[in-house]
Amino acid sequence: MPDTIALPVPGQIRRHVIKNLEPKTKGEWDLKAASIAGHKELVAQERNSLNTIDLHLTNDAVGVALDIARDWLDSDNGNNVMAGKSMLKFELEFEPDDPREIRHEIKMPKSLAGHFAPKYGSPSPYKDESEVIETDMDRMRWVGSGGHGRVRAEALGFILAKMERLKENPHPATSRAAKKFITTYTEPYEKTQRLINGYLGTGEVEEQEPEILTADDFKAAIRGRGPELVEEPEAKPKRLVVIACGGKKSDAPGKIPAEDRYTGNYFQACRQASEVMDGPTMILSAKYGLIPLTEEIENYNVKMGQPGSVGLGVLSQQVERLGLGDAKVTVLGGQDYVAFARLLWDDLEAPLKGGIGQQLKQLAGIYGGDPVDEPDEHQEPEEKPAGPYPHEWKSGSLRDIPNLPGRYHAGSRVVWFGGKAGKANPQPSNWRRVAVCYTGEGRYDLIDVETSGVLMTCTLASKVHWAPGRSEREFDQWRKENRPEDITPEVEAAEKAPAGGYEVPENFLELAAEGNTDAAKAYWTRRCEQYRKTGK
Repeated sequence: MPDTIALPVPGQIRRHVIKNLEPKTKGEWDLKAASIAGHKELVAQERNSLNTIDLHLTNDAVGVALDIARDWLDSDNGNNVMAGKSMLKFELEFEPDDPREIRHEIKMPKSLAGHFAPKYGSPSPYKDESEVIETDMDRMRWVGSGGHGRVRAEALGFILAKMERLKENPHPATSRAAKKFITTYTEPYEKTQRLINGYLGTGEVEEQEPEILTADDFKAAIRGRGPELVEEPEAKPKRLVVIACGGKKSDAPGKIPAEDRYTGNYFQACRQASEVMDGPTMILSAKYGLIPLTEEIENYNVKMGQPGSVGLGVLSQQVERLGLGDAKVTVLGGQDYVAFARLLWDDLEAPLKGGIGQQLKQLAGIYGGDPVDEPDEHQEPEEKPAGPYPHEWKSGSLRDIPNLPGRYHAGSRVVWFGGKAGKANPQPSNWRRVAVCYTGEGRYDLIDVETSGVLMTCTLASKVHWAPGRSEREFDQWRKENRPEDITPEVEAAEKAPAGGYEVPENFLELAAEGNTDAAKAYWTRRCEQYRKTGK
């Protein structure tokens, strides 16, 4: 049985194949057989026959389905157009026999797109070019932030020739972007062109080249989404641009590309700047971790460090798996995101300084355009991590934490808590700031400072990831500056507290140390801490 690939083929295309396609080639026979099998499976499941379902297709069948999808782009039937676009998402999965049909996924920033995009209401500027160039350029998607699409080698060569002229453009951003485009796409163009020459018998046959060591998983992750990350000689480490995910998101249902999910002005400015910088771009998402721009994601509402967010351990594994541990990384984001990213890359570059307005101007200087409008008071420029994360941490027994409270030492010790340690959890994740409170009988509660919830009950022998915490005053000052919505009367009262805090009543301390149940001891321990901070 020939090799197949499972692809979700839209119902409109399957129905068209079953009803209208009269097979003449092997690919057409394969596609019709797979469509009929899919229809029978839906009937057996008592599902609508137009539901999308995975079909196991041969390479030839994929090519036939893509040809149908391309023809449908010019259809007057809106459903057919949508089905065609849905199918064409898998264009890069097809391996054509004729290398002239190989598609290359390309992207160009706004500074370049203006030199290629057709003027609104005007005829195609490519009508005097070849049919391949005209078709591929007209099917490019031109948006306010740039252009992207899939083109064949002939169209890519046409674009590269124009880029050679644009790299001499007097505008620095245009020149810089053109040079990056040439660097990124010349090699895949030349490789395809050698295949074409061999196919046409021109004598310039594809030669055996030395093997290039690549980060295979990362190449697979960003295939067709921008420049691939290939291991360079040791003197030239891999480069990567990381941009912070945005707090403002599209509420579109289901999964959509990440670059379309995040809609805030700050995120869009970071993305535009990343397109003229060296190296591929990835998003540091609070929910999904490191993802490429076109990774399809669902809507979510979680910030870094909150329950449900990606942990530092998972991120560390992603970095290791993608071969990015030694990459030269530039982070475009606010100070809190930069601080979190430094836990992954100690020597990263962070060019953005100052407030949001200043950063937007700095970003505009990078991509060469006008600054976008500042976010309004209801829009977050980025998803801030839940706190000022520690740069260094330790793993060991709880008893290793100095100055812990005990039977004759009431109060609590505030530290960073990165989760339970051990062989199953070698790396910390979901850092939370906790108060370590003694509850009696050698047991301790780790209480979340933000929510007052007990994250873990343990003994001195329990293994934990931890780091020294900031003082109460330092942390409250950070919270006031970065998360004003969290400021409460208790925090305001704590700022006015005398040095060392308010004196806790003796009976409170006795109840905390001698309560008749663990729950009572934990309750009065929290009450003592609250009174020390607020006097209430």
